[in-house]
Amino acid sequence: MYLFRRMGDFGKILDITKFRNEGDGIYAFKPQPDRFLCFFKGNRIIVTNAFQKKQDKLPAPEKRTALRSRKEYEMRLKGGTYYDRTQ
Repeated sequence: MYLFRRMGDFGKILDITKFRNEGDGIYAFKPQPDRFLCFFKGNRIIVTNAFQKKQDKLPAPEKRTALRSRKEYEMRLKGGTYYDRTQ
């Protein structure tokens, strides 16, 4: 939560050991030993997936999951089906 709070308070995290651009509009919050992949939509941070770090490089399947989740999120927003209206 510290890293998310810091991003909200300051709008950026310059320490690449804590936050990093992974390319393709995907970013990683990096509290040890976890990784939280996300993207930005306006002033929102949308977390797509999380995993425990087991290697230095970002695993390709994790990045694909983040990209797929971003695409699905944008499709739901565009189609007006993001929120469940039954509740």
